[in-house]
Amino acid sequence: MLARGTRSLAIPAAVLLAVALVGGCGDNTPADLRPGAMVATTSAPAAAPPAATTAPPAADADQEYPSEECPPAGNAKKFAKTRFALHAGLALGAFYRYIYRPLRSGGFKTGAEKRKRTFAKAAVAGLFTVHELKVAKRFAVANPTLCKGVTAVAAGFNNLTSKLKSGTATEADLAASKNAFNGLQQKATQNGYGFKEKNVTVPGAS
Repeated sequence: MLARGTRSLAIPAAVLLAVALVGGCGDNTPADLRPGAMVATTSAPAAAPPAATTAPPAADADQEYPSEECPPAGNAKKFAKTRFALHAGLALGAFYRYIYRPLRSGGFKTGAEKRKRTFAKAAVAGLFTVHELKVAKRFAVANPTLCKGVTAVAAGFNNLTSKLKSGTATEADLAASKNAFNGLQQKATQNGYGFKEKNVTVPGAS
């Protein structure tokens, strides 16, 4: 009985000793060695705030819709009709000023004065016309039918421009281009995208 009592008293005494040691050392323990401090020092450092980013520059209006394919459904675009009319009108203006009117005045005929120069200027204007039609198409994708119409005219002008460069364009080629433009104008008007010829000066063709 005495041995059992001695053992039972030894356990609480050991517990009391441990508590006393912990309590007595609490104030002298370095702050960075305390349990709480250890957790704080081993935790991941606070993440730095994300660096300020500059918004990417807005895409150039002419590059807004670079796809070569006409979509199956309409897409909403800001000022699409106005911008389509601008670029289609510039294309038509270049065609009339540098290609069609010189044709009407006989500037492409064999023996015509400055015939080679007239062809060269017309070729430059043809490239400008193709470019403006492609830009116009990007704003016509809100209307798949109109988009396809612009594509057809641009393809025809690619062929015409090649002939103008080689000096082999005929009156029939130019008349076909005029008819294509007339058809595009009709289509555009029917779909609410009407455009008119705009006065334009093409660098390298004047």
